[in-house]
Parts: sequence; C-alpha cells; structure tokens
Amino acid sequence: MGCSAYKCTSACIWSVGAWPRCSEALVFSRAPSEGVGNPIHRFKMSKKTALGAAVALAVVAYGGATWYMGQRAQASYNEALEEVRKVLGAEAVVSQDYQKGFFSSQAKLVLQWTPPADADASKPAEPVRVVVNSAVRHGPLAGARLAAAVVDTRFALDGLDEKATKDFAKVTAPTLTTVHGLMGGHDATLLVPAGEVGDEEVTLRWQEMKTEFSINGDRTRVKGNFQWPEMSFSGVNKSADEDLGGSGERFAMSIKGMTGDFENQIIDGLWMLAPGKGTMRFAQIDATSTPKDGAAKPLMSLKDLAGTTTIDRTGKLMGMSTSLKGKGLIGPVDFESIGFEEKFQRIDADVVKSLQVAMVDGYRKDGFKGMASEEGSEKLLKLLADNAQRLTAALPTYSMKFFATLGGKQGEVSYGGEVTRAPTTEEVAQAGWGPVLLKSSTLHADVVLPKAWLPQLAKAAGQEEFKAEDMDGMIGMAQAAGYVRQEGDNLTSSLKMEG
Repeated sequence: MGCSAYKCTSACIWSVGAWPRCSEALVFSRAPSEGVGNPIHRFKMSKKTALGAAVALAVVAYGGATWYMGQRAQASYNEALEEVRKVLGAEAVVSQDYQKGFFSSQAKLVLQWTPPADADASKPAEPVRVVVNSAVRHGPLAGARLAAAVVDTRFALDGLDEKATKDFAKVTAPTLTTVHGLMGGHDATLLVPAGEVGDEEVTLRWQEMKTEFSINGDRTRVKGNFQWPEMSFSGVNKSADEDLGGSGERFAMSIKGMTGDFENQIIDGLWMLAPGKGTMRFAQIDATSTPKDGAAKPLMSLKDLAGTTTIDRTGKLMGMSTSLKGKGLIGPVDFESIGFEEKFQRIDADVVKSLQVAMVDGYRKDGFKGMASEEGSEKLLKLLADNAQRLTAALPTYSMKFFATLGGKQGEVSYGGEVTRAPTTEEVAQAGWGPVLLKSSTLHADVVLPKAWLPQLAKAAGQEEFKAEDMDGMIGMAQAAGYVRQEGDNLTSSLKMEG
C-alpha cells in the first residue's frame, strides 16, 4: 500500500472519510521480518509501531482540542467585552487587542473614565484609564489541571495626576485568575495584595484580601467565599467649626479577621439584590477618637461578631433580612452581647432594577462625586417619585431591632413602618407623596430598658454618682408624663402612628 502505520494514522485524523482506507492499510502494513501484505500477519503489527500510532493520535488530538479551546476562550472574551460595553458604555472602551496563539493568547483592554469637572479647579479633570492585561492558557490541560482555559488578569491605573500617583504609590495591582471549566462553569480567585492609599488627612490600609467564587455552567448561580485579614481607616476632622468637632481630632477604625461566604442566583438586571444567602464573621472591630492634643479614647471595641443576610423572591416581590451579633464595648460599657436585626419585605423587583440602572447611568455620566451632589440627589428623588406608585402598590414593610445584654438583662430598641394602603394617583396629585404616605402608612417604635442598666448608663454619660432616689424620681416623672411604663424589672415605651 505504500503507507506506514504512523503516517497513515496521522493522515487519518485530518482526512474526513479516510478511516476505512487507513484501516485496510494498517491491516496489511509490513511488520518486522514478515512478508508484505500477507493477510495471515494482519494482526501482528509491532508494539513499537502501535505505540507510535497511539502517541501520534494523542498528540494530534490534543493539538486539535487545544486549538478548539483557544477558539472558545476568544469567544468568551468577546462576550465578556460586550457585557463591559453594556454596563460602562461603548465610549468607555478605548482599545482592545486579542493576540491568539496555539497554546496561549494575550489580551489587552484599555478602559477610560473622565471624572466630572470640578468648579473650583483651574483646569478640567484628566481622564483615568484602567489597563486590563490577560494571559490566556488554552486547555484541555491548563495550569496543571483539566480546564478549557485559565486566564490570569492584571489591572493597573494609568493617567493619574501627580497627587493621585503619590497617593497610590503603595498600591499593587490586583490579579484575577479565572478557570474556565470544560462543562461551561467558571472558578475565579481575586487577590488584592496588601497596600495603603491616602494622604496625611485620610488613609486606608489593608492586608492581602482573597475572594474566591464559582459560576455554574448555565450561569444561573454564583457562590464563593472571602478572607480579608485586616483593614483600617483613619482620618482627621479639619472642619473650621469646632462645635462640629473640627478641632483636628483623628478618627480611626480597624476591622480584623473578616471572612464569609455567599451563594446567589444570577438574574438578569438584578445584581444588587440577587436572591440567595450569605454569612460573615468579624474577629474584632475597633474604633477610636484622638483629640489633637490628647490620648486616644475608645469609641467601640467589638469581637466575635457573626451575621447572615438572606434575600428571597416570590414572583415580583422581594424580601431581605440581615442580622449581626457579637459582644464588646460601646464607649465604656462592656456588653455581654450586642447586635441587630433588619428586615425589608414586599419590595417590587422591577423598581430595584430601575434604581440599579439609574445608579450605573449616573456613575457613567457623573462619577461618585456627581451622584452624591445636590443635582444627583434630586435625580434619585425624582426616580423614586416616578416609581413610587409601583413601590407602594406592593405594600412594603421595614423593621429594625437593636438588642444588647448587660448584667444578664436584655434591652431592646425597635422601630419600623409599613404601607397599609396604596395611595391613588388622584391623592398624590392633590396632596403630594409625603402627606399621602403618612395617611396610608403605620409607623412604630418600642423600647425595653432594664432598670438595672440606668446606673451604668449614667456613669458612661459622665455622672459618677447616681443615687437610687434620683433614679426613682426620674422614672416617676417619665411615668407621670406618659412616656414610660414599669413592667417588672424593665421600663418600656411604645409609639405608634397611623392615619
């Protein structure tokens, strides 16, 4: 036949329909010390020849798979680029380049954002560029694991002015490693190296922060975890008005041992409140205040905090509940436990989507500074007014409860409200949203204060001596005025407004 087993096997991989002819050639191929084309020896091909054919087949098959997965990786990159354009706007993408290779590819994306002009500045703001460099390793063996591709991405800022360059001098670019699974899912790890940003007035420091997450094959669910060992913030109040605390006092806050996990559904257009559940833990949270010419005073020192957040959705209505509980100092008072529970119920999901779109559009146009300006606030209020009819039609509710334990006694402060009737368009046109909502809603507040707390709270407020007769006199006056009631060892107070 004039075709060696090795050559024929290789040719067959790339020749559609050649398998029958190659099979025949292999059967009658020449074996060592045997005749040519003798049917009697058709199954006596040497082990070396068979092994060579298998290796050739594997190498060529792997090469084909690598090329195919390289094509898939480029297609996925282009899809992600389109998502970036949708969120940030087409004008934000300055340039993009994808250099595809056989075993690996290189991609470079440049995004640009121009901060809104500052009326006090003598020249317009310079545009800020984010440079995204990605190294793509093609599968099926990428990064020493089975995967369609592994992408290592680095982010860097470009075009910063002199002050910003100085402020960010101690910041190292974060890296994102994404593993594209063979079945369509993704695993990703975001690493933010330890760093510091700020100036003599405001400074933020952090240790290396790691976030891991995965997205399933049909992109309907994301889950992950994070480990952020320590973050700290400090700033100086330089307000000219000393009555407002502007005496050069420095405020500092640190968060240590922050960890957590999350799992959420992926719903198009609903990224801010996606249904799911998350947990978080804090080893310690400290806050201090240091006068200009004095020693640091502890404002708060909490530890062993654990919390959960749950977001659920039924039809178009959503609910969110958050809780956090720990122990520690608030001022000079050392609580055995302290925490809160917050709930939003019956929130229209379409309204949430509208607010998210407005936030993204506002950021693209004006940046964070513009969103926080008076004009930005007016736009947000107008958006809420435009969506208020849908929002109130769902009869939403809100509640918050703070609780703490001191000396074995638990105290509580809670408040909230609910819309009990959806206002009509005519009512809103006649009276406006404020008065109409007050008429169609119920508000409430409740306090449970253990009497045993009063001496310690008075001492914390600076009153060293708090006699029993003074306490009884205070309670008596409050009772006579109708502000509080005595119920066993507790003082209670309730307020309700409706209609």
